[in-house]
Formats: sequence, structure tokens, C-alpha cells
Amino acid sequence: MVKIAADSTVDLGALTKDRDIHIIPLTVVLGDKTYYDGVTTGPNDILAHVEKTGVLPKTAARSVEEFKEFFEGLTRDGSGVVCFTISSKLSVTYENAVAAAKAFDNVYVVDTMSLSTGGGLVAMYGCDLRDSGKYGAKEIYERCKARVPRVQASFFVDTMEFLHKGGRCSGLTSFVAGVLKLKPQLLLKDGKIVVGKKFVGAAEKICTKYTDSIFEMFDKPDLTRVFITHTSAAPEVVRLVREAVEKAHPFNEIIETVAGGTVTCHCGKGTLGVLYINDGE
Repeated sequence: MVKIAADSTVDLGALTKDRDIHIIPLTVVLGDKTYYDGVTTGPNDILAHVEKTGVLPKTAARSVEEFKEFFEGLTRDGSGVVCFTISSKLSVTYENAVAAAKAFDNVYVVDTMSLSTGGGLVAMYGCDLRDSGKYGAKEIYERCKARVPRVQASFFVDTMEFLHKGGRCSGLTSFVAGVLKLKPQLLLKDGKIVVGKKFVGAAEKICTKYTDSIFEMFDKPDLTRVFITHTSAAPEVVRLVREAVEKAHPFNEIIETVAGGTVTCHCGKGTLGVLYINDGE
């Protein structure tokens, strides 16, 4: 048997149950209390905390010992494990998971070099391989790792407030962006978040421009699935993006998910991304 595992940043929601993915939640610190992402706290709690206090929550990785306990439970029946983590350039989660995996003979950790459903895409591919019954844990690990560089993960941000509070842009930049209704595009590149195009206008006006630009930049999608992942974006925005995705390519699955604590903490409400693997296979 092979079990697929991931940290909570994969933002797969109900798919974790449907595809039998074992989740280890990262921690979220709200004030002086620590919670588990997606278990004892969620995006609405984070948004309410920021509105009340004006202070961003902090997110943290799980320790090596906690990963060891997690892997011990999964391997007790003799199963191999392939675990997917948020980019090693954004968190020590991968480093801690690898250190813990050394205590086991058949546990492999994939650095997705991404976040949110960017990592979720690789985990879902791992599920596809597992469900085929043709591969062991090591081969699933190797095949998933080979596809990591092809993951297209991007978002556009509806408000600069959270980026400003997190120290990722100056007060002047945030003010100007607010006045001009500037919506920056964030891309995952080499495991890090970089700023791409900048769109001007309300989310309803620019969401299809963002979607079209992504398909122009990354024009060889694997048509197995595409994610539309957002932090409580307006239903009209989600609808327009879905229509733009359907117009662009005949994906087998268009999956909508709500982003969890990590994306919400860093990007705030109304952030939306279109994510897929761009290798044409």
C-alpha cells in the first residue's frame, strides 16, 4: 500500500477525503493562541482577527517530532508514504518533514516548490499514480518530483492591505494601489513568490484579463484538471473566471476550492488563482 500525505497548505478541501489524502495541519497563531489550520481555525477566523486587531496572524511549520509521529501512524500497517509540502523557499516544513522521514524506510517527501493548490496539483497526480496500482512509493515520489517544475501557480490580489501589513509593500505603494484599484498578479517562480503583471480596475473587470494572461504565458496545460482557488472571492468573479477557463481549454475537471490559512494570512480576502500543470501531458 502507498499512502498520500500533505501539509494543510495544499488547500484541497473535501478532496482530501475523496482522494484519501492524509493531512498534517500547519499552525496559525491568532494573538496569544495557537490553532491548527483547517481544523481548529479557518479563513473566516483569520479575516475576523485582522479586522478586529489590525494585526496579521502568524503561520508556523510542524516540528520534526510532530512529523515523526505523523509518519509513524501512517506506516504502522506497512504502507509506504509520499508526502507533499509547501515550497522549501517559503517554509521549513519540507526540511522538518525530510528530517523526520529519515527514521523510516519507505517515506518520501516532495518539495512542491509551490503553495496552495499548486502543491495540491502534484499531490493529486500522486493519487492518480497510487490509484492505478502500478507504482510503489519511491516511483510515485520520483514521477511527482519530475513534474514539480511544470506547475503553474498564480493569483491576483484584490486588496494590498494584507501585503502591506505583512511588510511586503510600502505604505505609499499600498495607498497608490488602493486609489488606482491596482491588482497585482503573484506568481510562484523557483519556489518563491514574485510579482507579475499589474491589472487596474475592480475584480469583476480584470479577472478574465488575469485568466487569459495566464493561459497566454503557460500555453501547454495538462487537461486532466485545473483549480480555481480563492479566499472568499465574490461569486460573480468566480463565475467569470470559470467561463474564461472553459473558453480557453477543455479541461476534464474544473475544481473550485477555498484557500486556507496560509494564502489568507498573506494575501487577504478576494485573492483568486487559476492553477494547473503546464506540461501538455
